[in-house]
Amino acid sequence: MIIDDLKNINFYSNFNSSIKLALRFIKDNANCFAKEERYEINKNIYAVIETSLPKSLKQQKLEAHRKYIDVQYIVDGYDVIGYRSLLDCYQIYKDYDETKDIEFFNDKPDFNIVINEGHFSIFFPSDAHAPLCGEKPVKKCIVKIDVNTVLSK
Repeated sequence: MIIDDLKNINFYSNFNSSIKLALRFIKDNANCFAKEERYEINKNIYAVIETSLPKSLKQQKLEAHRKYIDVQYIVDGYDVIGYRSLLDCYQIYKDYDETKDIEFFNDKPDFNIVINEGHFSIFFPSDAHAPLCGEKPVKKCIVKIDVNTVLSK
C-alpha cells in the first residue's frame, strides 16, 4: 500500500512504468474529472471516475483484487479506508468473483486511513481494503492496472 499527495508523483518516476503511467494520467487530467466515465489508458490500464456514497457499518467489508492494482485518487471530498494484509484475512464473506476481480472478507481492518482530496492510494493484491467508510459522498478516479504489467517488468 502507498499513500501520498499527488504533488509528490515525481518520487515515483522510477517505479514501474505502468504505475508511473497511471499517476501521470491522474496528474494530467485531475482538473477534468467532472464527468463520471471510463477512460481506456492503454490495453492494460483503465480509469473510472465515480461518486460513491459511504457504506453503513454492516456493509463495510474488506475487499481484495487479484488481477488489478487499484490506484485511488480523491477528486472531491475524502475517504476513510480500512486496511489489513490479505495474509491476515481468514473470514471469507464472498468468494472471489473472477469477472469482477473481487473477493470480500468479514475480518476487521487493522487500522483506517483518511485519504483527503488531492491524495492517492495504491492497493496491491496483497492489500485488503475497505473503502467508503467516511460520512459523506466521495468522488474518485480509480485507475486499474493489470498486475501482470507490474510483475513482468
